[in-house]
Amino acid sequence: MKKLRLGIVANTGKPIVSDVLPPFLAWLNDKEISFVLADDLVKVMDIDGYKSVPPGDVAKGVDFVLSFGGDGTFLQTAHLIRPHRVPIIGINLGAFGYLAEVGVEQLHQRITDLIQDRYLIQERVMLEVKISAESGGDSFFGLNDIVVEKGAFPRTIRLETTIDDEYLNIFNADGLIVSTPTGSTGYSLSVGGPIIEPGVDAMIINPVNPHMLANRPLVVNGKRTISITAYSEAGEFQIVADGQRMIILKSGEKVTIKRASWVTRLVVFGDNTFFSLLRNKLHWRDQLSHDDKPAKEDTAG
Repeated sequence: MKKLRLGIVANTGKPIVSDVLPPFLAWLNDKEISFVLADDLVKVMDIDGYKSVPPGDVAKGVDFVLSFGGDGTFLQTAHLIRPHRVPIIGINLGAFGYLAEVGVEQLHQRITDLIQDRYLIQERVMLEVKISAESGGDSFFGLNDIVVEKGAFPRTIRLETTIDDEYLNIFNADGLIVSTPTGSTGYSLSVGGPIIEPGVDAMIINPVNPHMLANRPLVVNGKRTISITAYSEAGEFQIVADGQRMIILKSGEKVTIKRASWVTRLVVFGDNTFFSLLRNKLHWRDQLSHDDKPAKEDTAG
């Protein structure tokens, strides 16, 4: 039998973690499946006796990382283990999740699928945002999206936007979302953006509450470089990456967003495709009912 080595992280803020994790760890032990825990789990839960490491080291020397929580926990895990390129399996402990798609009731079966090589690994592109030298020239990453927004200021901000140094538009809006295909089912979708299949090489530019109704979401080639200079009467604006990291910049500073050299590796299973996930999460009907089927044409003369 194939030997697995698993890293395990979890959102300890979800009470259900205390119900799900201990019996699952005991099951792994019984199956002689090696695993290591992020040590913040041991600190808040009664699961002593298992190997634990700092969260940033949980991907070292393992084959897969299990992320227990929701999509937010998955995104946090992706940022945490990014340098290690270890595939992530999202375990959904909530009611909704596109990235954390494995249900608790499927846990044992999915581990068996891993042992028997019944899985695929998808590489999901990430975005890199670089800020201007005035703020240190720092850069950081997003799997879902990079959002340039007004923050707590009550008025819209002005977002001068170029693509590959060609002027696109000045958006007067609450903000601007630059999203990957993975993030197309996240914040961008909630403000009217399109859903894009994860393998498509594209980015979405989507204004948030634009002053002009003519400002619509725009899908561009994933190889483009997007630059945004934001102006705010408050004297500052903010950038948020995946809802995980925020930085405050001065009005008039420029940020540059492009596809990163990093990818996030996501484990998917053959019976859980992107389209079946959409049907389940968006409550689309699987098939036409008898009453909905189109009637046959009467071809009689």
